[in-house]
Amino acid sequence: MNLRIDAPLLATFPEARVGWLVASVVPVSFHPEVERLKSGLEAHLNALGLDETNLPRHPDVARWRETYSRMGVKPSKYRSSLEALARRVLKHQGLWDVSDVVDGYNALSVRHLLPMGAHDVDLLSGDLTLRFGREGEVFQGLGDLNETVDPRQVVYADEKRVCCWLWNHRDCRDVVVSFDTRRALFLVDQAFPPVHSSPEAILGDLESLLLALGHHPEARGVLSASCPETPLP
Repeated sequence: MNLRIDAPLLATFPEARVGWLVASVVPVSFHPEVERLKSGLEAHLNALGLDETNLPRHPDVARWRETYSRMGVKPSKYRSSLEALARRVLKHQGLWDVSDVVDGYNALSVRHLLPMGAHDVDLLSGDLTLRFGREGEVFQGLGDLNETVDPRQVVYADEKRVCCWLWNHRDCRDVVVSFDTRRALFLVDQAFPPVHSSPEAILGDLESLLLALGHHPEARGVLSASCPETPLP
């Protein structure tokens, strides 16, 4: 299985990068280290000077809003995963309780102000590509969401389905990380050079967190225009 960024997407978003990490995992419902991370997120964002009102003006959030506008959707309705998670935290709602693996990478996404996602490697069909949508594609997302894909919209897709819609807005329900997952592929999205952090920094923290939780990172890397494709272990 290969992970790649499609050439037409790089022509439109030449600074796009994808951080990736593959790990062997055995998800559990609760881990105190993840709860510690989650409990400190609001204070972390406040220390950066962020609140619910000014979050959309942070450069890393604002640039994702611009990116979503370029995909033909209203960014105040369809938010990047980063903004959606940070907004929940700043509204005192906290992150969803899913598992140590999912909650952990969501917490790191908020801390680093970078969108992240993850898929069950064993449920993916063939290569996974970050590309523009294609005419006739329909995205079947979590929460019974069914959306006709616009060719302006960026998606992750394997050889069978759209796995993530609007770059990182919503995951496909067929390939999510669950309690049955044993190998996970974590993804970090960059459409533009971020201000607050980097794919390399968040991948380092992700690897450390997974080890602390008792999981086993196998390999990691970053795709870009200079290296747009890699085989996955």
